Amino acid sequence: MDLLIDTCSWIKFDYLQDKNIVNTDILYQYADVAVTHEVLAEIKYFKVSSVKIEKTKILPIKNNEIYISAMKLMFDRADASILSNGSRDPSTLIVSEDRALLTYATIHRFTCVQLIDLFRIFTETNLISRNKLLKLSNIFRNLRNITKRKEKSIKEWLQESNP
Repeated sequence: MDLLIDTCSWIKFDYLQDKNIVNTDILYQYADVAVTHEVLAEIKYFKVSSVKIEKTKILPIKNNEIYISAMKLMFDRADASILSNGSRDPSTLIVSEDRALLTYATIHRFTCVQLIDLFRIFTETNLISRNKLLKLSNIFRNLRNITKRKEKSIKEWLQESNP
């Protein structure tokens, strides 16, 4: 599995790691983590500390047609580069908090999720506890990072999948 993670998601990971809620080691346990050269430039600019550069793949722009199309739609270079590496292959997963990026990826049938959805996957694979997912859901809702509807769906999933 490859995780393509955007800058905003990394910034959220910094927040969660600083608060001792989640450590980014979990990402590297689950999958091969990747960013593009453009995302790496933003990571350095914003001084994101949660990225383990030595364990992270740095990717070039893959599909130039997608990259140019995204740029014409006013995506920045980092987001356009992430989209250019998107894939319909479920083993390549884009992780983003950018609704426009997620919409574009969905239109192109790329596999993509919000950060809270990635944490749900981690719960399904027992990398994080159900209580941790609930806590993350509450944190993201308080930060207005997820909608009430998304929070409700996470809580319903937790109840339905209760062992």
